[in-house]
Amino acid sequence: MEDKFSKASIRLDVLGLFLAGLNNTFLALLVAVIIHGPGTTANQPDLLLRASWITENAVLWKAGWLFWFAPTLTFSWSYFALGRHLDSAREWRNLAIGVALIAAAVDIVGVLVNLTVLPEIAQEVVETISGPDPTLLVLFQSIEKFANNLTNIGGFGLYSLAGVLILPSVFATSDYPRILAWLGAVEWTISLIATGLLIVAPSAATIPLVVSFILYAPWVWGSGIWIYRKSSRSEFLD
Repeated sequence: MEDKFSKASIRLDVLGLFLAGLNNTFLALLVAVIIHGPGTTANQPDLLLRASWITENAVLWKAGWLFWFAPTLTFSWSYFALGRHLDSAREWRNLAIGVALIAAAVDIVGVLVNLTVLPEIAQEVVETISGPDPTLLVLFQSIEKFANNLTNIGGFGLYSLAGVLILPSVFATSDYPRILAWLGAVEWTISLIATGLLIVAPSAATIPLVVSFILYAPWVWGSGIWIYRKSSRSEFLD
């Protein structure tokens, strides 16, 4: 029974890492650019047009944010899925997993604000679009910034910090591939730089963000392959 459970848990870890790469490198980027794009400041600088688009496409907007739970949960799941197979520097591994869980909580608050609060405020803005209420416009913009800061800076920044914190365990695990360890180091360093730029110079953060998204999938997928091969070798030796 223990062997069967062990095999099942390993498959679950590998699945978690695969889904994390798929969701956070590919699907999340697709949703952010194509589905949410016209309703975001990155693609539409005019506040009234953003509010109008969100109102007119409320179902699409909400569906996109409902999907965002998948990247959030698989992102945090990936730290545990990898971390429990790292056999050294466990205090750093555990700290990284804890920070990733906090990141998920922050991210989820931002998702809920975008999902439930922002469309309501956008509707109010659209209803007074012929004679915009300055207070209402400030409220919409403030809620928008608050939600974006939670997801793009708070959540992403804490995930990046968790990635840096797991690196000592990665490098201390003797059979973890060195090329993956250095890929992870590059990935999380760039992610931290991107987080800093999102705070001080958002317009300059695009390239580091894209690079960090691109590097994430190879790192978690490579880690999943390492876990699978490691378990296969153990079964063979047994």
